[in-house]
Amino acid sequence: MKSFKNRETVSRIYDNVEIALWAMLLAFVIYFGAFIVPKLPEIQAQQERIRVEEIAVENASLCEEMGTKWGTDKYTQCLLAVGAFRTKVEKHLYDANDEL
Repeated sequence: MKSFKNRETVSRIYDNVEIALWAMLLAFVIYFGAFIVPKLPEIQAQQERIRVEEIAVENASLCEEMGTKWGTDKYTQCLLAVGAFRTKVEKHLYDANDEL
């Protein structure tokens, strides 16, 4: 008799935990759909802005490491050359990924 009561208690606890977990999942899906999904384009745009800024800083530091001074025509040409090189490399990587 005691074993039956223990089994019944464990079964009720299991069922309650399962219901609670499903409720939490449903609440998370509703939260994600209501608050996160609408902001995804904004988040992606912000990440792209950050990426562009990081690339600009990398390009500028590379030109400065090569000895060109900021504000000169040679510096501007260096930035254009580094940018063109980066674009070619990214295109090659993109094309290589398409082949896979």
